[in-house]
Amino acid sequence: MDVYEKEEKDGIRLSWNCVPRSKLQHQRNIIPLAALYTPLNNKTPTDIYQADQIVTCRQCRAFINPYVFVHEQQPDVWNCSFCHFPNRIPLQNGQIPPAGINSDSSTIEYVTGRVSRLPPIFFYVVDTCFEVEDLETAYGSLKESIKTSLSLLPDDALVGFISYGKNVALHELTSDGFGRSHYFNGAKEYTPEQLQKALGLLSFGLRVHHEGANKPGASLDNILGAVASKFLQPVSRVEYQLSAIIDDLVPNLFSHPVMKERPIRATGSAINIAALLLHSILGDSGTTGGHLLCFIGGACTYGPGKIVGHFLKEPLRSHHDIDKSNSLQVPSVPLTQGSTKVDLSLVKHAKAFYEKITHRLVSLGMSCNFFIGSYDQVGLYEMDEVCYKTGGSVVMCDSFNTAIFKQSLMKFFSKHEEDEYFDMGFNGSLECRTTLDLQIQGLIGTATALPPKKDARYIDPTISKIAIGEGNTNAWKLCSVNPQSTYAIYFDKGDSPSVGFSYIQFIFHYQHPSGELRLRVTTIPIAVLQDVDSANLEVGFDQEAATILMARESISKLQPARDKSRASYDPADVLKQIDKVLIDYCARFSLYTKGSLESFRLSPTYAMLPQFIYYLRRSAFIQVFNNSPDETSYIRHIFMHEDVESSLIMVQPTLLSFDIDTFGTVDEDTGVQKTEPDPVLLDSLSLGPSKILLLDTFFHILIYHGSRVAEWRKAGYQDMEEYEHFREFLEAPKREAMSLLVERFPLPRFIDCDEGGSQARFLMAKLNPSTSYVSSPNQMYGHHTEVLTDDASLQSFMDHVKRIVVLRK
Repeated sequence: MDVYEKEEKDGIRLSWNCVPRSKLQHQRNIIPLAALYTPLNNKTPTDIYQADQIVTCRQCRAFINPYVFVHEQQPDVWNCSFCHFPNRIPLQNGQIPPAGINSDSSTIEYVTGRVSRLPPIFFYVVDTCFEVEDLETAYGSLKESIKTSLSLLPDDALVGFISYGKNVALHELTSDGFGRSHYFNGAKEYTPEQLQKALGLLSFGLRVHHEGANKPGASLDNILGAVASKFLQPVSRVEYQLSAIIDDLVPNLFSHPVMKERPIRATGSAINIAALLLHSILGDSGTTGGHLLCFIGGACTYGPGKIVGHFLKEPLRSHHDIDKSNSLQVPSVPLTQGSTKVDLSLVKHAKAFYEKITHRLVSLGMSCNFFIGSYDQVGLYEMDEVCYKTGGSVVMCDSFNTAIFKQSLMKFFSKHEEDEYFDMGFNGSLECRTTLDLQIQGLIGTATALPPKKDARYIDPTISKIAIGEGNTNAWKLCSVNPQSTYAIYFDKGDSPSVGFSYIQFIFHYQHPSGELRLRVTTIPIAVLQDVDSANLEVGFDQEAATILMARESISKLQPARDKSRASYDPADVLKQIDKVLIDYCARFSLYTKGSLESFRLSPTYAMLPQFIYYLRRSAFIQVFNNSPDETSYIRHIFMHEDVESSLIMVQPTLLSFDIDTFGTVDEDTGVQKTEPDPVLLDSLSLGPSKILLLDTFFHILIYHGSRVAEWRKAGYQDMEEYEHFREFLEAPKREAMSLLVERFPLPRFIDCDEGGSQARFLMAKLNPSTSYVSSPNQMYGHHTEVLTDDASLQSFMDHVKRIVVLRK
C-alpha cells in the first residue's frame, strides 16, 4: 500500500514509513519521524460497529487491531502489539471474532451506546457597529446570511444570541416572543460571579431541579434550569423570534466624527460574556459540543481585548511594533488618548485576556469561529489563540457583502449527502499510543494538550521529555473537527528490540452530530529495518509529508503566545534552522564526488524536498514583509488545519497552462481532442503571450491572460460566430477554476487579470524568477518573461546548496 492509498484509507501520512533499528542511525536521517493524522477522514467509508465489538488489552488498554499476534495453537488468544500481553478473544455469535481484528480494520469506528445530554450549541455573537454607507450593503447582507444559517441548523440545536457595539446585549429567547435584552458595559471585564448574579444564575453548572432531571428523556428545561433556558433554546422553538430580533437590530453606534474617530466596538467584552454565560450554564461537565460564531466588522477599540484607540490618528500595530513590544525588557507604558504612536501595551494585555477565554472554552469543549468582514485589521493576531486552540474556523474577507463570506458561511454548515448530518464532529479528544521504542514529543495543530492518560495497571513510558508544540502528554482536546482537520504528531525514535514493526494507535473520541458519542481507532505499522538497509528506507520516505511537518514545526516556533519558552525566535532564526536541516539532508542522501558540483545527485524519492523548502522560505508563512499581523495569523491558522494536499498547494502553488496553439487539437496517439490544461512549472518560463495560466495558491484562484489572448478578448473575437473555438478556449480555465472553488473552505479569492495588469502581481510574486532583470542585466527589463525581483531563483538556490555540500570540509 503506497502513501496515497494509506491516506485514502486511514487518513495518515508519515514522514518515514520505514525506520532503522537503532536510535543513532535514525538521527542521522535528519528528517524527524512524525505523522499527519486526519481523524474524520472521509475519502474512504469507515465501517461502524456497536460497543459490544470493542476489545482492549487487559494491561495497556490498547484496542484490538489487525496487527496483533494470534497463537496458532490457541486461536482464541492474542498478544497485544504494544505491550505483548496475552489476552483472550471474546468470540460472539458462536465463533465470530471481533471486527477490529479483521485485516481491513486498520481504521474502525464504534458507537459507544452513550448519547450527549444536550444537542450541539450554536451561539451567535454579532457586531452591529456599521457606518452609514455599510448599512444597506454589508450590514443587511450580514443579517440575511445569519438568518439563512439558522435554517441550516438541526431542529434540536441550541441557539443563543449576543449583539454588541459599545455595549453588549444578551438577548433572551422565548417562544412567547416577549424576551428581554440584558445590557452589559463593554468597558468592563466581567467575572463569572458578576455575570451569574446579574442574570440570576444562582449556582454553577448544570443543576438538578427535581428528581427526574438526570434521568434519560429529561426535558431540556429540566436539564438547563428555568433561567438558563431563557438564553439557550432549540432553534425550532425560537427561529421566528430570533429572526425578528435580527431584523430589529439597529447599529450600536455612538456619535463620533467619522473622519477622525473609529467606531467604539467592544468585541472582547462580547466574546467574554458569551464564554462566561456558557461556562456558567454548563460548568466544566463537557456535556456537549458546539460553536461560538463571532461576526466581526472592525477593530476592537473599547474595553478588554482592545487593540487600538478610537482616534484614527493612532495607527494599528504592525509586525515591527509587535517585535519591539516582545523585545522590551520593562513593561510598556500605556499612551494617552489621541497619541500618534502605537500603544505597545495593548498587544500583551489583549493576548492575556483572550488566553483566559481560551481556557474556558476548551473546558467546555466549545470551538470559537471568526467571520471577519473588514477592509482593515480587526485584531485576529490577538484573538487567534482562542480560535486555534479550540479548533475553530476563520473566514476573513473585505465585507460581509462578498461571495467569500456568504458562500464560506454556507460551506461551514455543509452536511453529508447520505444522512443530512453536519460534516463535523464536536467535543472530541485524541489519544496516542505507541510501542516502547517510540516516544511522543507533541502535537502541532488546532488542539490543546490534556493531562497524560495512563492506565493504573500499566505505566506509560512513551512520553518524551522533549516537547514539540502541545507536548508532555499523549492526549489532546479537539473541540471541533471536520474532514480537513489534520494534526501533526511528532515522535522520538529509540532503539528497537529487533527487526519487524513498531506500532502507533490513535484513539479519537467525539460527539457525532446526531448526539451519539463515538470512538474511532486507527492503528498503523512502521517497518523497522536493519541499519544498513538504505534501499527499503528510501522506499518508505514521504517527502511531501516531511515538507509539511517541517513547515508546521517552523511556523510553530514563530508563535510566541503558543510556546512561551520560545518567544525569542524570529524569522531569521527559523530560516537558519531550515537551511541547516536542508544542507544536512542533502549531505546525507545525495550522491556526489567531493569537490565536483556536477556530480551532485538526489534520487527522485528525495529530490523534491529541496524545491519545496525553497518555496517555503519565500512564503508568507515565514516572510511577514508586506503582510499585516492579521493576515499572517490568518494564513498560518489555515495552514495548521489543512491536510497534506492543501498544505502543499499553500507552500508551492499549482500552475496550469492553456495554450491557444494546442487547445482543441487532436492527439495523434489517442485520437482525443485536447481540452485539458497542462501542469507547468511555477516558473517565469511558463509565461507566454498565447497562454492562459490558472494559478491555485489555496487562498487565491487566479486566471492570467497572455498579452495576445487579452488583445483578442478585448477585440471581442469570442462573440463572433466564426471564433467559437476561441470562446471555448476562454471558458475552459473558468470551468477549471469553478471546480476548485466549489470544494474549498474558506472560499478563495477569485482574480481574473491580464498580462501587465495590476492584479498580475499575485502571479508574479509566486513564480520562480529564473528570468529576471537580475539574471539578464544587459537586457531591457519588463519583458513578458521577466520577473522584477531581487530574489534568488531556484537554480541559484540549489547551486548554493550544492556548493556548500560538495565543497565543505
